[in-house]
Amino acid sequence: MLNAIAPPGIQGIQDSSPTGFIDVPFNYTYNILLTADQLLNNETVSIFTEADFCWRGLIFVSDGVFSVQFQDGQGYYLSAGMVFSTNMPNTSGDPWPVFPEVLYPAGGRIQFNILDLSSDDNEGQILFVGVNRYRIG
Repeated sequence: MLNAIAPPGIQGIQDSSPTGFIDVPFNYTYNILLTADQLLNNETVSIFTEADFCWRGLIFVSDGVFSVQFQDGQGYYLSAGMVFSTNMPNTSGDPWPVFPEVLYPAGGRIQFNILDLSSDDNEGQILFVGVNRYRIG
């Protein structure tokens, strides 16, 4: 069991920050508000301008089933089509892994399409788990 507050070096985990950078854990949140069978194209979560964001995991909760298609920091889709939420099992302690990590530049945005499949109103939240990558020196 790892201590979520302790730095990786203290836990015996080597720092994975590239040379000249430091990675600091950070999460971005998107609130899901869908009506029955609603499709939202080009939804965005803005990245702060202070640091690049490296997306490493996904956690979500919702009232119903949905499908989603994410884009990388250059606007390329990460999947050929929409992925059902049931195909991305996760919990707060065990996020759906995003590997290799996806880099979004400072001031950029996470962009995605989302479709309700529950035939009813669907509320929830998507948590983009990752790190802010700060340049040092």
